[in-house]
Amino acid sequence: MKYASWSLMLTLLFIFANEVVAQDYLRYVAPIKGGPSIRVEPDARGICPSVPNLSSDFKIEIVAPERLGYTIRAQPTLYWRVNKEVKGTFALTIEEMTEDFSFKPLLEMSASLSVKPGLHNYSLSGLKVRLKKDVDYKWTLALVCDRENRSLDIGQSGGVRHVDKPNGLRFKDLKELAQKGVWYDVFDNAGRANRQRLLNQVGL
Repeated sequence: MKYASWSLMLTLLFIFANEVVAQDYLRYVAPIKGGPSIRVEPDARGICPSVPNLSSDFKIEIVAPERLGYTIRAQPTLYWRVNKEVKGTFALTIEEMTEDFSFKPLLEMSASLSVKPGLHNYSLSGLKVRLKKDVDYKWTLALVCDRENRSLDIGQSGGVRHVDKPNGLRFKDLKELAQKGVWYDVFDNAGRANRQRLLNQVGL
């Protein structure tokens, strides 16, 4: 009887765990199909004078969809990652993408950082920057290799648009928000397993 009870408990726990996983599984649906990519692979780089010992395969990746991703916050958190430990000057730029395909700067800042491999982020709340509704922005995170020649920067760009929260949804409704194209807030609040799933879904 004792063993039968344990067997039943384990079976119920297994069923419950599977139901939780199924409920929590996040599937991101891109809000915009086609069009030019914003998050593109950087060109082959040359030397980096400011970091002479930089590994030849050092890479910065913007944690964002290939094309525009949505946020329902005026001050989202922007994620990026590096594959090697590095100490240097990092620059964050946010630009408004205008109808004539030019760019209007919203934020230009740089900071000396020592970063380890993995995820890092900037909160726009902490930077006192707000995104306007229904405006497309390009944001770029780069390692500055030469202040006098910024074409040597090593970095990548992503796209973000601040939109209204879909009717009937709450900030914690991650599954439904992901299906509506909301990337930044969903990734920020997702657990480790779902973050990896989201990264896989956008080719990162």
